[in-house]
Amino acid sequence: MANRNLSMLKEKVRALTQGPGVYLMKDRFGDTLYVGKAKNLRKRVSSYFQPSRKMQISQPKVAAMLDLIHDFEVIELRNESEALLLEGRLIKEHRPKYNTDFTDDKRFLLVRVDMTRPLPVFQLVRFRQDEHSLYYGPFAHSGQLRTTLAEMRLRFGVLLSDSNPRKLENGCWQLYDDLRAELYGHENVVSSEQYKVRVDQACTFLDGRTRECSRKWNPT
Repeated sequence: MANRNLSMLKEKVRALTQGPGVYLMKDRFGDTLYVGKAKNLRKRVSSYFQPSRKMQISQPKVAAMLDLIHDFEVIELRNESEALLLEGRLIKEHRPKYNTDFTDDKRFLLVRVDMTRPLPVFQLVRFRQDEHSLYYGPFAHSGQLRTTLAEMRLRFGVLLSDSNPRKLENGCWQLYDDLRAELYGHENVVSSEQYKVRVDQACTFLDGRTRECSRKWNPT
């Protein structure tokens, strides 16, 4: 990395937000080398341009990447959950050379939604089990992914794999027992059609369209 370009990148870093988001490291041709997420974009991105960083890296492949970084792009988001989802989507989209953790999807978690069921459930799996279900991921951060799904249940009123809905005589469904229904705060007796509206909203969220609430960094 030339000294002049390094100085320009450091100046660009200083203008970054200290909030959460996703960053994309680019080579001189504009190709994406690496996609990552950060709780603090300025702190995380600046770490790539510290003189001591390369000496601290034990993996030669990762150390070599630092010399190839010519520019970077960041996408600011509202929270780490949105950053997690967008990171996974961008890795699948760009397949960056240095995101080696994602070369084998079987090592990480996918979110599966079987849309053929009367009440589709959001569940975590490690393998694609069929062709008719929707799959999101892979996600490397399993703990944060579980937290995100729990947040989705509260936000959209969808079912996770620990639920046991009951079909009523009138054809509607009781999603949870009374105690959990009160906790989650959504209408607890719904038709399949009403529930699938919730599923569509949650799928849109998982699909990375949270970028509608974000903006790309474009320094002036």
